[in-house]
Amino acid sequence: MRKKFYISTVISVILISCAPNKEIFEAERFADFNNLTVQKAEKLEIDFGSKDITPSRGVSIGESLYPNKNKYKLATPKTYQRIEKNKFNLETEYFYTSTDSLVRVIMYEWTELQGKNRFDSRKTDTKKFRIKYDGLKKQLKSKLGEPSFIEVASDTAKSNFRDGIKWLNGNENKAYLFMLGSNTSNYRKIRLVIYRE
Repeated sequence: MRKKFYISTVISVILISCAPNKEIFEAERFADFNNLTVQKAEKLEIDFGSKDITPSRGVSIGESLYPNKNKYKLATPKTYQRIEKNKFNLETEYFYTSTDSLVRVIMYEWTELQGKNRFDSRKTDTKKFRIKYDGLKKQLKSKLGEPSFIEVASDTAKSNFRDGIKWLNGNENKAYLFMLGSNTSNYRKIRLVIYRE
């Protein structure tokens, strides 16, 4: 009886941890990326209950995250923020071309939820970040196949690290998933960049 309870608990935790990722891989944003307009993205974010936090001045994205081989002139990204499952603060940026409103890059960033007091010193739950990172990696592998590049630094880093995985093959979506952290302060942040050249 205990074994059944343990197995059902483990399965529930896995399903709960993967559920929020479904939104990222919905057809409107992932499979049909070529037709995603900033207006469609805005509607999706409103449906999710996100808050519009688009900056008033220009924000760019570095070539290490998005090579921009076609030299698109990107507008200030539409940016949204929401709380994901009471575990993470999720910020999503939609970089688009203003001439046709097509989204060229989506960047997701998961950070620790902040307490009511900005001096809140709650310890970061590094395990939930690892579960989130591994869940995203698994789903990206199922959508894009084997990655082209893997770097794991968290196991050996004495302090700051970046674990990264890139999917750069084929003519479909490209992705770069990485986790930034510190083994001394337990700081963690996950970013996922999805684009198509």
